[in-house]
Parts: sequence; C-alpha cells; structure tokens
Amino acid sequence: MDEENLPEDPFDEATMQKYWAKYVAKIDKQGKKILGAALGSDTPRLKGKNKIWIELANDTLKKEVERDQYPLMEYLKKHLNNYQIELYITINEEVEKQYAFTPMEKYEKLREKNPLIDKLRSDFDLDI
Repeated sequence: MDEENLPEDPFDEATMQKYWAKYVAKIDKQGKKILGAALGSDTPRLKGKNKIWIELANDTLKKEVERDQYPLMEYLKKHLNNYQIELYITINEEVEKQYAFTPMEKYEKLREKNPLIDKLRSDFDLDI
C-alpha cells in the first residue's frame, strides 16, 4: 500500500473522541477489560492535526495500550479517514493515586467519599 497516497482528512477532537469511545465499548464487549479500562481512563486530546495524546496512570497501562495499539489505530484511521494519525502516551504518576486496585484500597476510597460506609460495614458485620 502506498503510504503517500492514503487519505488525510481533517477531523476535530470531538469526532476523534466519539470514535475512541466506540472502540473502547467494542473491546469491552470482547472481554478486553484491562485494555478498555486503560483506554477509557483518560480523554484523548488532539494536538496538531494528526497527533492523539492520552495520559495514563502508570507504565503497566502504557505497555498494555502500546501492545494493542495497532487495532485501535487502524480503527481510528479508517473511521476518521486519516492514515497519518499517531498516538502518543504519557504517564502521570499523580493519576495513579486516584485509582484503587485492591479491595482494601477500594473500600478506603468509598470511605473517603462517604464515611457512613463504615457504619454500614459494621452494622452488617461485613468483611472487606
């Protein structure tokens, strides 16, 4: 395929984000939950006319996205009719602190949002 003659139609950020969300929903249905969560954890931004940037919480999520980025990029290129799109991934360590992974971390997050969750846990004698 001649890379030079492939379409490079302009697109806006909102349109790109719409197709990004559709792709995330599609892979979620296929059971690719980790990849779906990684791609859905940040709103992709358009920088310049063909550069899509996403910020992830850690290197593990970055590697997950990089490993499976080819189908994502093919999907976006096809639906946006622009074959010059590139994906850039940055890591923001601060974002990682927002996510809870273990049951105890999840419980602590819930407790931060609503201290009455502690009363509920004790009233029903629940384990964490």
